[in-house]
Amino acid sequence: MVMLALVLSNCQTKDFAKMFLVCGDSKVLMVDYHKSVESSAPHVIWTWDAQQSEDLPEVYRTKRFNTMDDCKAIDGGKQWLVASSSGGVALLDGKDRKVQFYATVPNAHSVELLPGDRLVAAASTSSTGNKIMLFDIHQPEKLVFEDSLYSAHGVVWHKKKERLYALGFNVLRAYKMPSPNELVLEKEWKIPGEGGHDLQLAPDGKHFLMTEHNGAWSFDIEEEKFEKLHDFPQAENIKSIGKISSGQFIFTVPEKSWWTHHVSFHEPARQFAFPDMKVYKARWVKQ
Repeated sequence: MVMLALVLSNCQTKDFAKMFLVCGDSKVLMVDYHKSVESSAPHVIWTWDAQQSEDLPEVYRTKRFNTMDDCKAIDGGKQWLVASSSGGVALLDGKDRKVQFYATVPNAHSVELLPGDRLVAAASTSSTGNKIMLFDIHQPEKLVFEDSLYSAHGVVWHKKKERLYALGFNVLRAYKMPSPNELVLEKEWKIPGEGGHDLQLAPDGKHFLMTEHNGAWSFDIEEEKFEKLHDFPQAENIKSIGKISSGQFIFTVPEKSWWTHHVSFHEPARQFAFPDMKVYKARWVKQ
């Protein structure tokens, strides 16, 4: 227990600039980029497995987190967000990764923390999905607001603009948040292509990185224009994309059906293998 406490303490003070998260199956891994070697196993710092999380209700442990498809670090790792297409989202404490909040979200594909202790999730294609769902993190499972969005796949809060951006099948939306329990659609843009999948804010805070069925794009927030990412390894169905201030990209591309066994990097290029895991997304811990 003493050793575990030391590890967790170090994780809180560590420079996260070269740490990344990997999610798939029922797990989320935090990996040290610098200590990982391409020819051997990645250097995993910790693993959170929903199936072993005793502070989750049984239905979540056994059913709703079996296909983890998003994982995000909040405020330098003080909190962690996870989402699963099996039907669940959760907020974890950064020190011990104890569950602080959980909720049922049909085919959940993305999750984000909002001001006022609110959490928003993207519910993708499902008989009860195709919408964004807003929750109060102090009331597990209680929905306070929702809005329809076909094939909702990405949600990102832009702190400076005080807007929620949400990605659907063929649109990118901006929402205002006039009150803690309300989101108001302000603007909508048709994305290039279709099958919008991942949405992440670039390090400059002025652009979004966005993927759809045919490749990866940049969206200039002020100019409201999409532009294909130059000098990036374009591919179909890129599941996740991210970038840190040094300019290095992290991304995942499916190899079998919807999953991959590799996490890829660009500028500079590297790749790490996770042969025992059906990887869906990978995220830099710190942009």
